[in-house]
Amino acid sequence: MRLKPLLAVVAVALLCLAAPMVSAQNLLTNGGFEGGSFSGWTTGGNFEFSQVTSGAFDVYTGAEEGTFYATFGPVTTDGTISQSFNDTAGAQYVFSFYYAADGDDPSDFSAFWNGTPVLSLTDPNTGAQWTLESFMETGTGHDTISFSFRDDPAYIALDNVSVSPVSTGTTPEPSSFLLLGTGVLALGGVVRRKLSR
Repeated sequence: MRLKPLLAVVAVALLCLAAPMVSAQNLLTNGGFEGGSFSGWTTGGNFEFSQVTSGAFDVYTGAEEGTFYATFGPVTTDGTISQSFNDTAGAQYVFSFYYAADGDDPSDFSAFWNGTPVLSLTDPNTGAQWTLESFMETGTGHDTISFSFRDDPAYIALDNVSVSPVSTGTTPEPSSFLLLGTGVLALGGVVRRKLSR
């Protein structure tokens, strides 16, 4: 009877260690705009009223993380930013970013992986708060992420753009070690009780 709880604890610990984990490596250059510019990015389309800024700007209080973030306010037609990078064909990657908007009309914001939309919003509204978007994508060996945007009355903000490989069997996260440690302690307690009888 007592063997079942013990096996459950060990199984949970092993599953945590074997689960896929996102590596901290970002394949993008200047993904958080911490260079204070669009260096590493290719800009295109209508890029008026688009800049990298710090601190309070329009309705935004500051960067999601770090010092700098991008704000975009092209009028009438969309502007774009894009970045290409090398990766491993067939490997899994997490494409993520934070954006903020306040529902201006007309406005739009879209994100693409190799030209395929992963997010497409009309008059997006996050209440001017940073919102995380994250997508699992498959590498081809050389990929491109891009964004298009327009905000006639004001600005849409973007920060912490990342493309990170998903890995298995690498160094576990601290939470995995905590769960494994808990399982080992529970196992020790069960064995101790059995030996003391």
